[in-house]
Amino acid sequence: MNILFIDTSSMILTVGAVRGAKVISRSVDAGQKGHTGILLSVIDDVLKKSALDVNDVEAVALVVGPGSFTGIRIGAATATAIAQAVGAKRISVTAFDVLAYNRADVSVAVEAGHGNLYTAKCSGGKTVSTEFVQAQDAKVENYVFKPASDPADVLAAIAREKAEKGEFVSVFEPYYMRKSQAERNRDEI
Repeated sequence: MNILFIDTSSMILTVGAVRGAKVISRSVDAGQKGHTGILLSVIDDVLKKSALDVNDVEAVALVVGPGSFTGIRIGAATATAIAQAVGAKRISVTAFDVLAYNRADVSVAVEAGHGNLYTAKCSGGKTVSTEFVQAQDAKVENYVFKPASDPADVLAAIAREKAEKGEFVSVFEPYYMRKSQAERNRDEI
């Protein structure tokens, strides 16, 4: 199955394509331009290097969070548009799935801004429980922040496994563990 995979949940944009046993990927620091300014060109570049046309994409895998609110929204909108345009299936992956992949029991964490963390206890690669940890309570030495191997390779493997098991979703549902800063500010008014 030809799979396009996208991760916009952090400052590092990761895009790749799975074509049979072949994986082509590209990771780019989104920096000041943000994901909006580069996402489509990176997708185009990866598809060309994979010798795939967008119409050849049979499934789109997306890291739905937790992570950057704006990045997740951009990824979800783009992945949804591509899937709808070409009739591709959708595969939802969490950032915790990527961090826990090929690990037995582990506590993983994703940056939540301002020193805060989104954390999960995982067993056998599956999330058991999650928690938002405030900066003053964050003990970073207790958590794993990086996948066991290259993030693109891990995401490709997860997407391939979910596709083989038929684990598709009808909608990319962003995984937010708390309200955005704008929503919290609005609620305080």
